[in-house]
Amino acid sequence: MSVRSLVAAAFAASAALASPNPGWGKTVTETCTETLVQTKTETSVQMMTETSTVTQSASCSGSSGSTMTSAGNGTTLSTTMSSSSRTRPSTTLTATATATGSGLNDAAEDAGKLYFGTAADIPVLIVAVVLGTGEAQDPYYMREFNNTHDFGQATPANIMKFVYTEPEQGVFNFTGGDYFLNITDPTKDYIRCHNLVWGSQLPTWITNPSTNWTNETLSAALRHHVYTTVSYFGDRCYAWDTVNEGLSDNPAGSYMENIWYNVIGPEYIPMAFAAAQQAIEDNDLSVKLYYNDYNIEYLGNKSLAAQDIVTELKGRGIQIDGVGLESHFIAGSTPSQSAQEDNMRAFVDLGVEVAVTELDVRLNLPPNATTEAQQKLDYYNTVAACVAVDGCVGITVWDFVDTYSWIPGTFPGQGYGDLFLQPDGADTPLLKKAAYDGCLEALEGEDYNNPLST
Repeated sequence: MSVRSLVAAAFAASAALASPNPGWGKTVTETCTETLVQTKTETSVQMMTETSTVTQSASCSGSSGSTMTSAGNGTTLSTTMSSSSRTRPSTTLTATATATGSGLNDAAEDAGKLYFGTAADIPVLIVAVVLGTGEAQDPYYMREFNNTHDFGQATPANIMKFVYTEPEQGVFNFTGGDYFLNITDPTKDYIRCHNLVWGSQLPTWITNPSTNWTNETLSAALRHHVYTTVSYFGDRCYAWDTVNEGLSDNPAGSYMENIWYNVIGPEYIPMAFAAAQQAIEDNDLSVKLYYNDYNIEYLGNKSLAAQDIVTELKGRGIQIDGVGLESHFIAGSTPSQSAQEDNMRAFVDLGVEVAVTELDVRLNLPPNATTEAQQKLDYYNTVAACVAVDGCVGITVWDFVDTYSWIPGTFPGQGYGDLFLQPDGADTPLLKKAAYDGCLEALEGEDYNNPLST
């Protein structure tokens, strides 16, 4: 039986989802300023079958641990290595907070924040019923994901991106997003929906050079996508990352070269926010709209450019409620707590909230006591900065277990960036790392406790 048939059978067994058919993965490269050099690969497997309805079809994203070629369109589905094939680094430090009754989300709420949360790539796990890999098939992962003491918020890592929600022009696919919302509803108070307009993970009907987009036609497609998607998911989303990574590092603060900018120009950013605002007003929603980016976590040209976006939108009466600070960091090259506080306050002073939206801190492998202690400090500084700034509403880590991290597949020789690890691999118990303690100490207002001196 083909992968397509197997996956269709898995979906047929689920009342929540329709049958899937193949799609593709996407890669985005980000070059950062100064010492913060990073490249992010977000590899996803999209599964959808032909359907008579034009409003919903099933979609799943994530890593399957294999490479396949679809029978439908010849697209090669290149996915990251399965967790079982990755090198499993040993740990020299472990968290000391395992016996406490309080968790990260508990402590965040006690500190006056809305949440401490995590991203997850859960919909691919329906496909994993057949393929045998994935987060939702890992009972230890899911037990911690559903632990409301640690995580009161969730972000869909891939399934609500353009390539999955509108795979063909005018044909919207919301079933994967529905699945994510349904599975998180019992345990999560806030969902940060991610994202509406980005230069990557776009369907081929957008990126095909033969389409010959004009400003008028691409603008109409953008507005229709944003309005329809925001209207559909409604108040199930606390916030939308409305425009994602619209600024470049080369030079820092310039606009990112992508199809939206190249055809429409910088006006695509206000256009996206205005379309989302119209959906909110027409449907009487209370959704917040964010601009989300990396390397805007400290004051510099790129942060100043993001501040200019906020100022322009507000000056034109276009809704913008927050700025997402991604915070993909390298241990030892992370902005100081005070630098992050100053940057957060610069945005808050413009009348928007801020949130840490994609936090992780990666190490060179193998880890050692010194680098783990540095990682703990870096996590501490970012979380402590958010705690110190009234307008910072919460912190989201970009997944929480090294087993399912995007880092090793993107940066050979690096990893170990999350709060937990599974020393014995997938489907085995999780172990808290020193980084977990760094977050908890910051949330509880404690001084940083250097694990090397205790």
